[in-house]
Amino acid sequence: MGLCLLVYTLAQRQVRAALKESKSTIKNQLGKATDLFSDS
Repeated sequence: MGLCLLVYTLAQRQVRAALKESKSTIKNQLGKATDLFSDS
């Protein structure tokens, strides 16, 4: 379980960093742009 959370967190960091670098957004389930620039 811990390993799964670690892999998920690392992947999420990479995706967020790539989107932040390219100043892109993605849509959430409701179709609204996500706030990728907050560190959560």
